[in-house]
Amino acid sequence: MNLEQEQKLLKEVDAVVNADRLLNDEVFVGAVDSVRTAIYEAWSKSPVRDMEGQHELRLLLKLLDDLTGHIGSAAKDGRFAAETLRQGRKFAQRVKDSAREFTR
Repeated sequence: MNLEQEQKLLKEVDAVVNADRLLNDEVFVGAVDSVRTAIYEAWSKSPVRDMEGQHELRLLLKLLDDLTGHIGSAAKDGRFAAETLRQGRKFAQRVKDSAREFTR
């Protein structure tokens, strides 16, 4: 693993910390729940004939789901990056140890 790859993985690991913190933040979770509830309430109160308005509300729900899904993906990718980084470092250490044993 070269330095550039390691730096990229470290950046992804930082992203997991931020994403996890955000996904577990009471204010953020409460805000997402409040927005979702408000959209559902507006949707349930909209006239049946207001197809355009219902479509817009559905798009808002999709956008909210996309937002939280993207943050969740960042957390998942960061966890994968952390494991990749750990495995790469472990392998590099084994190679170093083997080389040291070989030169003795």
